[in-house]
Formats: sequence, C-alpha cells, structure tokens
Amino acid sequence: MPVDPTPLYHRIYLVLREQILDHKFDPSTPMPSELELASAYSVSRVTLRKTLELLEREGLILRQRGRGTFARPPTGAGAVQADISGLVENLVAMGLNTQVKVLDFDYVPTPPDVAFDMGISAGTIAQRAVRVRSVKGKPFSHAVTYVREDIGRTFDAEDLAKTPLLRLFEMAGVMIAGAAQRISASAANYAVAELLEVDVGAPLLCIKRVVRDKDGSAVERIRALYRPDMYEFELNLTLGEGPDGNVWQPTQGIL
Repeated sequence: MPVDPTPLYHRIYLVLREQILDHKFDPSTPMPSELELASAYSVSRVTLRKTLELLEREGLILRQRGRGTFARPPTGAGAVQADISGLVENLVAMGLNTQVKVLDFDYVPTPPDVAFDMGISAGTIAQRAVRVRSVKGKPFSHAVTYVREDIGRTFDAEDLAKTPLLRLFEMAGVMIAGAAQRISASAANYAVAELLEVDVGAPLLCIKRVVRDKDGSAVERIRALYRPDMYEFELNLTLGEGPDGNVWQPTQGIL
C-alpha cells in the first residue's frame, strides 16, 4: 500500500486550516487544547505543536498564555467565485476584477498531452503563456495556456496582461462556441508553491479546459491551478428527468 509522504503534522494542519476557514471554531471561544487535539488525531504533543506553529505563522490562530488558542479566520472578502454554468461570461467577469502577471510568453511545439486535448498533431507550433492571477495583490491561480498560432499572433504579452483572453479572441474575430473542462485535484510543486505563496505539496484545484470556435476547432487549451482557500465554483442545479427518475442537472448546460 502506498505511503503518504506528507508529514503527519502537515496533514493535520490542512484539516485544521480548512475547519478554521469554514468557521468551525468560534473565534470568541478557545479551541480544543493541545492535549485534546493530540488525542483526537492520535499524535504526540510535539507533532501537534508543529501543526499549531504553521497555523500561527499564517495568522489563522492566536495563542494566548493562560487563555488558550483562538481561531482567527480571515475577515476580508471571500473566495473568488465562478459559476460553472455560465462559464464564458464569468471568466470574462473574473478577468476584469483580478490582476494578471505574464511570466512566460513564447511560441513552442505543443507537447503530446496538449496536442491530444486540442485534436492536433504533437509538435504543432502554438503560443504558450504562463500567468499568475491575483486579487487584491494576493496570488490565487497559476495558468499555462496554449493558443492556436494563427490566433496567438494577433496579440502580445502586454495585451495578455491587460485583457482577458476571451476578449482578445473576440478582437481577433474568433467566434467562441463553447468549452469543455475537467476538474481534479493537484499538489503544488516547488515552483508553483512559491508563486502562489503556499507550501510545497499543498492541495490545489486543477482545471483543464479546451475552448472551441463555431467550427469545432480548438482555440485554446489551459491548465490552471487554483488555491482552494481563494477560489471556488458555484453550480446551480435543478431537478430533471433521467432514465431512472429525477436527477440533479445544471441550470444551464455545460459545453
């Protein structure tokens, strides 16, 4: 059976961190003591202290001698939200309310996995860009995009830093018909962790999307990693008929 290489104290940190962000602990009431938490997670107090040190360093708890440990969830704006049922419209809106830094911009041969997703031959030249997106100065996403070369040549890195890709496609005369995407989880590698200001191995939301034009040709393929504490999807559902009775369905169909 595979062994999880993540240190035990870090795994407990991720659990407690999520609980704090979800307001599971009343900020006015002390959290369970070190001894109680160590017992609950079946670890030593030394291990538990390492966990609390991480939370304290992040400003998520306040430790007061003689009083206990208090949760301190962020009080600022909540996570950036995107309604998956209105994919294209919300991505444009997101682009207008966040800031982008272009880290890399070039024309390169497409690797096999990207070529497969786009339905083109591996090695076909495409525009490749790497971007970090932030909100209020705090990074929350890392994206690598491949754009079809003929479309990519219509804008440069400076345009990409100022204008959402969908708007750039419109300006290039491309008629977007839809997109397909897959959502999974990923762990932050060293480079991404530094850029998103998270720990190496921290869990990230991974989204792969292929955007197509009215002729069905792939325009763009993107792989984006998001901090789950700063980004979330909202999906509106309604009851609809299925082969075995009523089932939950998106309010609007996902392309």
